[in-house]
Amino acid sequence: MQSMGIRMQTNRRLFLSTLGVCAASGLVGCGGGSSETPPVYEAKPIGTWMGVLSDLQEDLRFLDIAPPFSSSFQDQTLRQVAHLSLGADQLRIQFGNLYGKAPLPLARVRAALSTGGGTVDKATDVAVTFQGADSVSIPAGGEVWSDIVSLQVPDGGNVAVSVYVKETADSTTAHRFANATQYVASGDLTSASAMPSSPANQLAASYWMSAIDVYRKSSARVVVAFGDSLTEGKGSTTDANQRYPDLLSSRLQKAGGSASVSVVNAGLGGNRWLHDRLGLNGVERFRRDVLGVSGVTHAILQLGINDIGFQLDWTPNERATAKELIASMSQAVAAAKSRGIHVFLATLTPFKGYVYFSDSGEKMRQEVNAWIRANTEASGVFDFDAAVRDPADPSRIFAPYRDADHLHLNDLGYLRLAESVDLDKFR
Repeated sequence: MQSMGIRMQTNRRLFLSTLGVCAASGLVGCGGGSSETPPVYEAKPIGTWMGVLSDLQEDLRFLDIAPPFSSSFQDQTLRQVAHLSLGADQLRIQFGNLYGKAPLPLARVRAALSTGGGTVDKATDVAVTFQGADSVSIPAGGEVWSDIVSLQVPDGGNVAVSVYVKETADSTTAHRFANATQYVASGDLTSASAMPSSPANQLAASYWMSAIDVYRKSSARVVVAFGDSLTEGKGSTTDANQRYPDLLSSRLQKAGGSASVSVVNAGLGGNRWLHDRLGLNGVERFRRDVLGVSGVTHAILQLGINDIGFQLDWTPNERATAKELIASMSQAVAAAKSRGIHVFLATLTPFKGYVYFSDSGEKMRQEVNAWIRANTEASGVFDFDAAVRDPADPSRIFAPYRDADHLHLNDLGYLRLAESVDLDKFR
């Protein structure tokens, strides 16, 4: 097992790629070439998928969420499917051990185009290496990018990444609510055309895999959708890619234009601006999961409803005020603008009927939304609240758009969010 010189990171450290963005080259044949000759750029990494990592072992009993039955995998293969926004013929994959207490040994990793249900197109199956080696050991708190992988993936394509762990591998670091079925089975099945698909072989979370970049020579915009479970897609149909960032990506691809646009989903269920439970607090996570995305040019922020609701029902000692939420959003906008990133604020959607709703919480939501609508610091505002609220009772989500819990949306509701976004903002 190779032990690599991977930069150590703690849960609270800024995530920056160790393989930075390649600089664009000048005109080919400059010094006499025609002024009509288009510039040719070196291929550079472009963020196209994210699985936000958090601590799967953290205490969430206040939500009646028990810790997972097992805290590790051994002599098992995990096949995990990522729905890419932009495709290309080369990519790289990031793995993290941010919350593990011991080194994470990945014995073998392979990638292929997914054909659904844990199956892959064997003709596309390729090895994923790390500094030329088939295996890698990631220290506790560390992250690592793979070598560049040659795999032709279409825009909106699905990539299955199969990871074999021979030795005991800590399963603490995961994306808890993947909204996609992942697969696990005994032995090394990384090159298998299909994984066992019984309920016992299915997983709701994805493990260790945190990001995928593609390499493209043509220009591209990268939009990071930053938020909680409403961005993550809770309530949408599992495995159908009906989250609002997926649907926004599809709209942008159909609209075309001079530059391709990637939409990266940085949603994390239960996340809050001010407190750490269910992932890093939003202020710090924004730096890691937005500013750290390869090629990021734009961001959409919709976060804060859990800050409002948790304190009123589940975590009374973890307080938040409208003023503090507004300050957190202002801080994120300023940090992005200092990096030349265009930030759009999205209003908080209704939640009347959900378990943590209260009149005081609704008043707080309205105060935050009023500030968002009047904001002049950001590049613009997307009024998600107006897109899905009930005309007869604006504190509720309109019935055709809402999930049964009255907080999250269904497929049609997420489509409404995607349709409410002005595509011209990303030209």
